[in-house]
Amino acid sequence: MQVAEDACTHLEDELLFCEDCRLYFRDSCPHHGPPTFVADSPVPERAPSRALLSLPEGLLVKERSQGGFGVWNALPALPRGCIFGPYEGEVVREHGDCTRYSWAVRDNGSYFFVDASDESKSNWMRYVACASTEDEQNLTVFQYRGYIYYRVCQTVPADTELLVWIGEEYARTLGLRLGEHFKYEFGEKELLMKLFQELHLKTPLSPPAPHAPSSRTQYLCGDATASSLLPLHKPGLPPAGSAFPLLEGTQNLVGLGRAQSRYWTFFGFQGDACGRILDKSKIICKLCGVRLSYSGNTTNLRQHLIYKHRCEYNQLVGAQSAALDKGGAAEFGAARPPAPGRTTRAVADFIVLDLMPVEVVEGEGFGQMLGVLDPSYKPPDATSLAHTVLKDMYTQAKGKIWGLVRALPQCSLSVDLWRHSGTLTYLTLTVHYVDDCFEARARVLSSRPVPEEPSADSLAEALAEAAKEWGVRESASYTVGRLSPAAQQAATALGWTALPCVGEALRVAMEAALGQPATQGALERLRRLASWALAGAGRSEKLWAQEPLLQAHLGRFLRDGGKWHSIYMVLQGLLDHSEPLAGLGPNGEATLRPQDWAALRDTVKVLKPMAIATSTFTKEPFSSLSLVKPVLTSLLYKHLVPSEWDSALAHDAKAAAQKELSQHFSNPDVNQALNLACALDPRFRGLDFLSHSDRVETLHLLKTEASRLAETPASLTSGLPDVASPPTKQPKQDAGIEFLLGDLCSVRGASGICSAHQQAEQETASFQTSKASALGQEPLQWWKTHHTQYPLLARAARKLLGVPATSVPAAWLFSGAGDAIQAKRQALTPEHVDMLVFLHGNRAMLY
Repeated sequence: MQVAEDACTHLEDELLFCEDCRLYFRDSCPHHGPPTFVADSPVPERAPSRALLSLPEGLLVKERSQGGFGVWNALPALPRGCIFGPYEGEVVREHGDCTRYSWAVRDNGSYFFVDASDESKSNWMRYVACASTEDEQNLTVFQYRGYIYYRVCQTVPADTELLVWIGEEYARTLGLRLGEHFKYEFGEKELLMKLFQELHLKTPLSPPAPHAPSSRTQYLCGDATASSLLPLHKPGLPPAGSAFPLLEGTQNLVGLGRAQSRYWTFFGFQGDACGRILDKSKIICKLCGVRLSYSGNTTNLRQHLIYKHRCEYNQLVGAQSAALDKGGAAEFGAARPPAPGRTTRAVADFIVLDLMPVEVVEGEGFGQMLGVLDPSYKPPDATSLAHTVLKDMYTQAKGKIWGLVRALPQCSLSVDLWRHSGTLTYLTLTVHYVDDCFEARARVLSSRPVPEEPSADSLAEALAEAAKEWGVRESASYTVGRLSPAAQQAATALGWTALPCVGEALRVAMEAALGQPATQGALERLRRLASWALAGAGRSEKLWAQEPLLQAHLGRFLRDGGKWHSIYMVLQGLLDHSEPLAGLGPNGEATLRPQDWAALRDTVKVLKPMAIATSTFTKEPFSSLSLVKPVLTSLLYKHLVPSEWDSALAHDAKAAAQKELSQHFSNPDVNQALNLACALDPRFRGLDFLSHSDRVETLHLLKTEASRLAETPASLTSGLPDVASPPTKQPKQDAGIEFLLGDLCSVRGASGICSAHQQAEQETASFQTSKASALGQEPLQWWKTHHTQYPLLARAARKLLGVPATSVPAAWLFSGAGDAIQAKRQALTPEHVDMLVFLHGNRAMLY
């Protein structure tokens, strides 16, 4: 059993965990793609305050009210699944040398420790505090390939402290069983220290390097959780009676009596002494001992074999196919080599997933890396790869999406205009819709070159060509795009309602607030002060020792102070250190005057509600149009309204921001769409932020829209189960009563229309008078549960709530992710832009 436990622990050391699927995988989650590893800021080894300076962009180290330091999120939001690490420090071999900065690492049944006590030999992760309750925990610690990492286990809003604690993964690494033999309390790191003392230590022959994780094996995907129930078999010695290297003891697993699929060769259920199945919800792999969820079909079984046991899968499928051709039984021989082209496909996947130029395969470093991984492999040149594997991937994915999009009864479009080079601009068109399971979906359609400064006519022509190619000219009702008049006129010319991107509107509003002369002057002087303080002439070791965070804040200001989406958090951090900065400057003269500090404080107060608005739009993977009107109303009629207590600067900054926001959302058609979306959002269904006349008009439009959609055959049953109705007995016709009352009652042909209109009125009245949902409720998930209660409104909800609030993913607008994507797109060769942007944008459908 110890051998099995060690082997299973080694297996888990190679697995990652998806916080959304709640499943383990290797390399890339089948549903959500590869995880995001957040890199540390590069710092020389053994540099003073190395741990502090390694802090990644978007995080802050601050003093905690409980004492000591902690790490806070300065981004609009940190999504679940992000991974920080590895945890850096010195390898410790004695229990007595462990501190509260130590974590245990399991290696082949023994342990060593990584201790981050020395700030010059560790990284920023040493500052992350332990969670004191389950509710406040947002990071979980785990071991991966011999290193310690932290994973975001719940979305971390802006200005929230990162707090870590152990979970089931790390507990299994330590040999613990949470909820059985081990009880723990949050925040008691000392308890873990006592448990570390019971571990069997090992002196590692070659301690892991402090910066780069090893790559001992290639990742694979799998829906798996390691099990220690089965003793693992030694490689190369298959159990008697089997040509495959099955684990010892798997002959006792119980098969499904009615199973016909060939995949059952490698799977079975745990059984009792009489051969009866104990648990049909979990099935065990005979090759590796992993337990999989079983729901009555072989999908999980097949995926597990493909991603984890590809060689055995190829043997099984190939040998059985050959046996069928010959009409005889299959005979399995020695393991076959990997299928031809597998490495080439992996190279193509790398290019697609990371949006890399195809020419990267011809780079010297790339060739050297492949030579180490597979000396016998010769990668194709860029032209061959683009015209074979990548083109085939593009053709297949395009055909699949083309058929899907043309069948949509209603959808919306987002238009992304981006500059590729000095003279080349592209228009990337993306379709948005809500599927039958009430999940918001986005599919990139095409990227077309347009003039450098496109006119309304040139944009309309490009949009019309793309809409015709993909068949969305009639099904699309709304477009979300840039604030330029040309883009809005082009959409209007094609019969679509042009909606402004709320992200761009917030950008111009914040830039207007920052554009006040007093603010610009204060920022310029602050920039000079930061440059001087961090340069050789202005460095003060005494000051850095007294204010250890000040140096990091000044560096972040020089790096991110010019970015509208991050300047609020940067300035807020510097204002917390205004006292030591107040007297700094060349020749002993203060660079920043009192009026400069006052200007910066006023600016931060004005920016705060808009910064919170950006955070609100990035909290969810999909930002719906229904959120725009409540946020705008709050800003325009509350937070940005000048008051008599405002300074002249605050008054002018609020007025400038308010003007920008107002003018971009003043169009009646735009407001109508925003109001309709709000009316279908269970959080805002009462429309309390609208005037009485606007509320009445919106409800009337909602009834009309629901009735119209009910009469549209294409959407009548979309997303709803088919229900067979018994044939109705037709009433006997009476010619006399038809003659007398036929003109008055209009019985024929009108009952359906009246029924749809009446049902729309009833559903609207019931929906509007129901209790509003909590603000944290995800609207589409609410409709997924209640669509049978309001079938007509549910169709309207799929149309309106599928419209995005932004023209690109919100994270691209409100963080540095957009800059990274833009740099990658600009590096693509023009002839490959459409293909690679398409494949990258639709990568979820490729794997």
